Amino acid sequence: MGGYALDERVFATIENVRDHGGDAWWLYLSRCRVCGQDWMIAQEERIFDEHFLRRLDADEATRILTENEWPSEFLTYEQVLETGHALGVRPCVFLDQTDGSLVWTVEDLKKTRPDISAQRIAQLLGVPVGQAERILAKT
Repeated sequence: MGGYALDERVFATIENVRDHGGDAWWLYLSRCRVCGQDWMIAQEERIFDEHFLRRLDADEATRILTENEWPSEFLTYEQVLETGHALGVRPCVFLDQTDGSLVWTVEDLKKTRPDISAQRIAQLLGVPVGQAERILAKT
């Protein structure tokens, strides 16, 4: 969506229909008030500070609303971070190398993968392994 405040214009037309809830606090279903298009949105606000949108067809949106059955792309925070890397988004650089956002992210990663390695965390956060080890020590 880039410059020229396009993101603000897009999000002005999109309303939240359903939050995933639970441990997937970043994930929600939205619908455009103008055209009726449904979107699954992962709001990644810690490492990339981006929104990742996936267009949904009517059946997918209905399954979310009636059965709480979500497409699999953004169900874990690890998948959301992988999406950012796959799209070539640059991770934020933190002046405090053990900033709360980094610690909270590692805590969320460990909820779904308790055995996640410092190397994998470093890759996902875009930090050196030594920094990932210091963050792990705080969790």
